[in-house]
Amino acid sequence: MDSTSVMAIFSALALGHSLFLVHYFWTSVAKSPSNFFLSLVLSALILRILKSVIVILIPNSPFAVPAIGLVGLSAIGPSLWLYLKAYKHIDFVFQKKHLWHYAWAMWLVLAIPFLNEDQMYIAYCISVAHMLFYLVLSLARWIKNRSGYDEIQSKWLKLLLGSTFLIWLTFFAQLLVESFGTYLSVTVVASTLVYGLSLWAGKKRKLFMEPKQKPDKVVLRHLEHLGRTIEGLFTERLLFKDSKLNIKKISDMVSEPEYIVSRSINTYFRKSFPEVVNHYRIEHAAQLIRSDAFKHLSMEGIAKESGYNTVSAFYKTFKKLKGVTPAKFKH
Repeated sequence: MDSTSVMAIFSALALGHSLFLVHYFWTSVAKSPSNFFLSLVLSALILRILKSVIVILIPNSPFAVPAIGLVGLSAIGPSLWLYLKAYKHIDFVFQKKHLWHYAWAMWLVLAIPFLNEDQMYIAYCISVAHMLFYLVLSLARWIKNRSGYDEIQSKWLKLLLGSTFLIWLTFFAQLLVESFGTYLSVTVVASTLVYGLSLWAGKKRKLFMEPKQKPDKVVLRHLEHLGRTIEGLFTERLLFKDSKLNIKKISDMVSEPEYIVSRSINTYFRKSFPEVVNHYRIEHAAQLIRSDAFKHLSMEGIAKESGYNTVSAFYKTFKKLKGVTPAKFKH
């Protein structure tokens, strides 16, 4: 048996091991957004390793096979960033907007059947740059939140980030040196790192468990107080009228970390941040519609006065919360 076949078998075993880890993180330990995204990181690596195993064992494999690896490559970065974003944040809520981070991977799924060899190479270059971009975002996220991690958690995230960077380096190396050896290195490095990470983290189950859901009384009082402060910003300063309002702006105003502001909003209002903002905007819009003083405003004007950039978003949210369109509500 030659060395190439040995590497293919090794990678195939790593593939099976990764599938086991995906199942483990999503069913055997606490079901949480962070474990879900870690499963997506592994799933993306599985696609990349699967592609290499097929190409090694079946050299004349169909053109669609390399496409599998390209889609996997494109999903690694966003999944890692979302994992860092959700890790140990009990208030993290997956929203439809997060799907935009997978736009490039989804575009590839649709476009690859129509790409020629040169276009596939360009797509590969973009995918490598795309992964690096999310690696930088993930590193920034870790640096920002590292004070909130204990020693074991911090070491785990450093190992995960470092391992993913090494995998990215092998992808980048393929752009510089186009050879079968370089190609094979991607699979071997990815497989070895999957084994290494699982070996290190295997006995540290608490890394993947959710933090306590109920804050103590002191923390709860602080969250309630902060919630009342934020409520004042909405009711007195009409902060919701800012169409670009986000958690960071409120965080800067109240001098609290973003994750504390997010937790406070969830605790005090029993709603997510977008739900709270939309509630105040639509209530304000309803007052404007019924007020004689604002009869001169068109629906577009009312939408802008309430913090919406587009009439379509205003109409959609209004109907969702009020059960009727703004026009019907007016009459």
